[in-house]
Amino acid sequence: MNLYFVRHGETEANNKKLYYGKIDEDLTHKGISQAKKASIMLKKIEFDSIFLSTKKRSLQTASIIVNGNAKRFIVDNRIDEMDMGKFEGKNYKDIEKLYPEEWKNWCNDWKNASPPDGESYTQFYLRVKEFMDYLLTLKNENILVVTHAGVIKSIYCYVLNNNVDLFWKFASQNGDISIIKYEYNNLYIDSIIHLDNIL
Repeated sequence: MNLYFVRHGETEANNKKLYYGKIDEDLTHKGISQAKKASIMLKKIEFDSIFLSTKKRSLQTASIIVNGNAKRFIVDNRIDEMDMGKFEGKNYKDIEKLYPEEWKNWCNDWKNASPPDGESYTQFYLRVKEFMDYLLTLKNENILVVTHAGVIKSIYCYVLNNNVDLFWKFASQNGDISIIKYEYNNLYIDSIIHLDNIL
C-alpha cells in the first residue's frame, strides 16, 4: 500500500504565521501554485481512495491535484488540524499577552494541556491514530490524503511506533508530499518531497 500525504497549499494565516486549525481559509495564489505542483508530481498515479479534511484549504488543494474530479473524495474530520480554541488566528506574541497563564501551561505540558476551548495534543493524536488504524485495514494500492501539518507530523510519530515525543522533530511545509508505504505489515516513510525546491 502506498500512502500519499499532501499538506494543503499556503493560506494567508500560514503566511502570517498564525496558530489556527478550525478557521476555514482559502488558498493564496502561492497556495494554488503549490497545489498545481503537487498535481504535476502525482498525475500518473491512479488513486483508489482520496481522503481530505473538512476544511476548504484541503478541498481546494485536492481538487487541483485531481483536476476537479471530486467524485471520489472522502471527507474525514479525524484528519482536521488540531483545534486551537481561543489561540486561533493569533501569533504566539498575541497569545502570550492575552492568555499568559494558559500559554505557559500549554508550553510546559504541550501533550496534555489544552488551549482554552481547544483540544489537547493527546486528544488530537488519538483521532489521527484512529484514522491511520483504519487506513491500514483497506485493501487499496494507492491512497491520497490531503490534510494539515499537525496531522502529517503526528502520522510520522505513528509510523515511529507511536512516539509522540518526536512531534517537534519534524517539519511539514505547504504543498509537501510525504510518501509512506505499508508492506509485509511494516509501515515506513519512503520519501518526503518539498516541491518548492524541485519544480
